[in-house]
Amino acid sequence: MKIRHILYLSVGLILAASCSQGPEQPPMDGETVIGGLSDDCWTYFSFEKGDVVGTSKLGDDTQDKEWFERTDWDFAICGDRLKTNGGMSGKGQGGVQRNTTESFQTLREAPETGYIQDTLQIIR
Repeated sequence: MKIRHILYLSVGLILAASCSQGPEQPPMDGETVIGGLSDDCWTYFSFEKGDVVGTSKLGDDTQDKEWFERTDWDFAICGDRLKTNGGMSGKGQGGVQRNTTESFQTLREAPETGYIQDTLQIIR
């Protein structure tokens, strides 16, 4: 069975902006902290590596095309924007879904279906 990773921005993933104030808190078990985020730069993250694999300038078509071809990243964040390595942003099979049926703390396995790949739209 293929292992899938779930991205829960509100609960399971702590996003630490580079301009945050105060001391950084250590992550809780099962959480990942991504530092150095900005509003004008994409930060690319890999679940396999458990870390950031690179950055690119927002709106740089050349870099966007290069990242589209790469398969070593799963999602990218730029300000309040998110893209997955799938759909319009990459040739991978990345996608996200909203969990409305189970508490994040009790979720132990990613669902097999129901994922969406990124598009040019706002998903609420």
